[in-house]
Amino acid sequence: MRRCWLALAALLTLAGLLMRRVFTAVRFCGFLCLCAVPVCLLWGFLSARRGRRWADIARRVLAVCIGAGFALFAVIEIQVIAAGHTDGETSVGAVVILGAGVNGTQPSLSLQVRLEAALAYLSDKPEIPIVVSGAQGGGEAVSEARCMADWLAGHGVDPGRIYLEEQARSTAENVRYAKEVLGGLGIGPAAPVAVVTADYHLYRASLYWDDPGFVPVAAHMPAKYLPLTINYYIREVFGVVYLSVLG
Repeated sequence: MRRCWLALAALLTLAGLLMRRVFTAVRFCGFLCLCAVPVCLLWGFLSARRGRRWADIARRVLAVCIGAGFALFAVIEIQVIAAGHTDGETSVGAVVILGAGVNGTQPSLSLQVRLEAALAYLSDKPEIPIVVSGAQGGGEAVSEARCMADWLAGHGVDPGRIYLEEQARSTAENVRYAKEVLGGLGIGPAAPVAVVTADYHLYRASLYWDDPGFVPVAAHMPAKYLPLTINYYIREVFGVVYLSVLG
């Protein structure tokens, strides 16, 4: 039994290192694999001492903690998955696009799918204002907002209806500063506003938005990037927990 747990720990270590160093698109899952290694080693240590009172108690406590963790993960993941859809029926007064990474001056894959989803959503809404939100980060030659504005203008959207918010460096700031821009346009907190972001990110974005006017618009990653999508959905649960604990 001890050898089995040691072998599992070794496999998890190898998988974690590969995902962290080679298949970096799923590096968060690699981080989780590495976190699971000490748990496996501890379980193997306690299992090898089965019959000793302290070891049996410790193993039960560990089992309860693991079970509770998986249950909490499942509850939150279900909510994240359920929120990842587009509301195509509610009329909105504005569209907000939340930023993602920029490669130089070009949108990353994550940002590209958000822009494509926004463009499709805007196809029958030629007049409403658009707020693009995101600051300039490391390795980015322009702000995320500027990159989005240029991309939309290059795809036929009137630049006069695009408003840039270039301060936000997190989801919380995306929401806060975008609302300030909307307020300057006379669009209040209760007004329906379409928020465009990745499907896995919509649940957390709705928690930050915290107004009845939140209208989800989901950007779905192409099917060929399924491992990347799974990685993001798993990571998002921890983002929600972080928000719930630290506010």
